[in-house]
Amino acid sequence: MVIAKGEEWGQRVHKQGVVCIQSDHDVFSHLAFPTKGDIAQTIGSGQRKRSASKQFDTQVEWRQLPFDVIEVVIDGATLQAAAHLRAGHLLWGECHLLCNVAFYKGKRVFAKSHPNDAKVELLTMAREMGVRQRFMAFMKVSQGSHLPHPQMKSRQVTTEYFHFDKSLPIFVDGKKIGRATELKISVIADAINIYIPSDQE
Repeated sequence: MVIAKGEEWGQRVHKQGVVCIQSDHDVFSHLAFPTKGDIAQTIGSGQRKRSASKQFDTQVEWRQLPFDVIEVVIDGATLQAAAHLRAGHLLWGECHLLCNVAFYKGKRVFAKSHPNDAKVELLTMAREMGVRQRFMAFMKVSQGSHLPHPQMKSRQVTTEYFHFDKSLPIFVDGKKIGRATELKISVIADAINIYIPSDQE
């Protein structure tokens, strides 16, 4: 469900068993109210103090938000990322950052990203980009001035195939899952639901 400007996102529902989560990947294993992580920062739900383990066992009114996920196929195995996927190291060599959200590690890397737009933001850093240049670019992220850069490219994709000259480490929602020389990603629209209290709008 692509969100149009000025329109409400999601619907009001009564749910019990919603759990406050502090890890982006935990949205797959709970009726999740993200309170920490890059999803929470993107949708603005990390502004309230909640117990990390709190479960709402009584009927509470929520806004149920459909949320896209990134599906990735690596060596024949299919995985899903809720927030982001990274191939390569941030400070050296070829690196590709694919984000379903505006934030990466708490930094707003993709200023124009919009949640649930059925697109993934892709930032590519060239192998030739030096460590010093990368540090400078990361320092500029908070001002949104890291782009344009001759050795960084940013674009939106819905599907993408990658083949690397040598295997790169692969990180899904911040967790290293192995190495790969190729991978294929696609967006699954409205794959899951996440929740925010209806009074937090």
